[in-house]
Amino acid sequence: MNRNEFVEELCSRTSLTKSQATESMNAVLAILTERMAARDKVQFTGFGTFEAKYSPLRKARNPQTGEKVSIPAGYRPSFKAGKSLRGKVNEAQK
Repeated sequence: MNRNEFVEELCSRTSLTKSQATESMNAVLAILTERMAARDKVQFTGFGTFEAKYSPLRKARNPQTGEKVSIPAGYRPSFKAGKSLRGKVNEAQK
């Protein structure tokens, strides 16, 4: 599902117009991005938690060339699924 398909689905489930749904989705994504950039957690109970986690400098190997490379330290976006979301995803596989 891409962004446009998501907006269409949002419109079909709510009374929002396409432009309102797009604006709402953009606002939610902007808030998530800003809060994660500020190193805050954004938690939706049952759905999951978005946060920026620190990852120290590490060594890796380029699989094509075998050359050793350094991956710089920094913050990486992270999402941890909540119990309800994990349950729904696992139900869908049965």
